[in-house]
Amino acid sequence: MRSKFLKIISILLLFVVTNTYALEIVQAGNSVKHEGDYNSSRFVAGNDVIDTANVDGISFVAGNQVKLNGKTTYGFYAGNDVVVNENIEKDLFVAGNHVSIGSDAVIGRDVYVAGSTVMISANLPRDLKVGAARVDITDITISGDAYVMADEIVLNENTKIEGKLTYSEDSIVRGLEAASIGSVEKVKSSDVAYTYTIKDRIIEFVGSVVAGFIVLLVLFYLIPKARNSADEFELSFDNIAKTAGIGLLVLIGVPIAAVIGLVTGILLPLSFIVLAIYVISIYLSFLLSGYILGSAVMNKLIHNGNMYLSLLLGIVLVKLLSLVPYIGGYVSFIALVFGLGLIYKFIKNIRNNEDNDIKEAVVVEEKPIKKNKKKN
Repeated sequence: MRSKFLKIISILLLFVVTNTYALEIVQAGNSVKHEGDYNSSRFVAGNDVIDTANVDGISFVAGNQVKLNGKTTYGFYAGNDVVVNENIEKDLFVAGNHVSIGSDAVIGRDVYVAGSTVMISANLPRDLKVGAARVDITDITISGDAYVMADEIVLNENTKIEGKLTYSEDSIVRGLEAASIGSVEKVKSSDVAYTYTIKDRIIEFVGSVVAGFIVLLVLFYLIPKARNSADEFELSFDNIAKTAGIGLLVLIGVPIAAVIGLVTGILLPLSFIVLAIYVISIYLSFLLSGYILGSAVMNKLIHNGNMYLSLLLGIVLVKLLSLVPYIGGYVSFIALVFGLGLIYKFIKNIRNNEDNDIKEAVVVEEKPIKKNKKKN
């Protein structure tokens, strides 16, 4: 039996997609090719994903390499390399390391992008909001406003922004004079400049490890069943993949459900509570992933299941791996979705155990008490 919290999240998530029939989950895999016509919202995840489907609803796609060439009502996409050449009837939301919105893409309304490098080659009928290290918006027309927060912004003589271009005063903007722009607004950055030294990085690293260590110790002390669930977790590929898949659904679904709750007004208090729990769960997800990793390493190499050493080693390993160039982002993302999946399973297992304890207690109370008969 699911906990009340998880039931509420599920109901809210279902409410999100009621206007687009139902959410169908496509099984995740290494290489996924999603095609066909669907009268429902769809969720697709994999390492390499090629999506050419015609989706009458919301399209959720996540993966390492993601290529989108189909048609959908709303697009929610995330990945390392994301290439969008899709026909999107309404709004596009995309996040990734490298994001490209190709010239074949057709967007009906607004575009929201977050990434490291972003290249937009399609004309946009309304507003663009983007945050990135580098944004290329050459040779396109934006009929609305462009809100661009980036270190480097590239424009040219074929760039046309009919509304207002807003950017940070610290941004390097190339081709600004040549572009055709309705109006320009610079956003002031902080007046205080701070140099982030190696010493600061080391102090921050040690502090975060110590803080995480203490937080998880307190969690295990307050909720012993959480530690038991972690120790009993089966380290098989199928179980790890399934747990990460559940975590990915939680990562995407919970904020969307909470936003819907905020919009309705009636569910406003619940939405704030859900968002607070969501933020806490994201922090705990890295710690729990570290504990599982540390336990696996300790049991494999040292044959020692000491909780304190496993916890400390795991947190250090996850944080060090996340700092490695190129693979650090993957490690952080995997730790995040895996940890969220663990939290979902922990809550479910704890609730199931409580239900079983209650049933056993009821059975004991209902047992008839035998009375000794008095002999005459």
